[in-house]
Amino acid sequence: MSRLRPLLLASVLSLLATPALALALALAATSHVKLWRALGNDVFCGVAIHAPGKPATQVLCGGAAIPPPPRGVGFGDPGFVFLDVQGRPILARLSQDSFEGSTPVALADGSTWSKLGITCRISATRVRCANRSGHGFTIGKHSYKAF
Repeated sequence: MSRLRPLLLASVLSLLATPALALALALAATSHVKLWRALGNDVFCGVAIHAPGKPATQVLCGGAAIPPPPRGVGFGDPGFVFLDVQGRPILARLSQDSFEGSTPVALADGSTWSKLGITCRISATRVRCANRSGHGFTIGKHSYKAF
């Protein structure tokens, strides 16, 4: 009987740990939603609107920390950046909603989002998105840096 106690205890503990493990795995899963937000409501990202009948190729992010493009480029509100599967990010001004989808899903600290060959990792203080060619950007509540 004394030999069975440790085995029984280990079995019970493994059963109790299973829901916690499932929750941890669910939180670590990668999201593929079309539109999401992070850092409270400070950063919004998602699939950019594209021509009908053509496949989506760009991710669009918006946030107050994103600087405007060079003077004379575009019109509308500053604070947006496009990222394609290849190439460097492009700062933009937009005058209309340019996201595919209309209801953003909140992604928490530790989440990952991936679509169109672009992966974004969300931490408590920043969102870092990169494409297949290794270019991208990092957005914080008060900072932006392209790479």
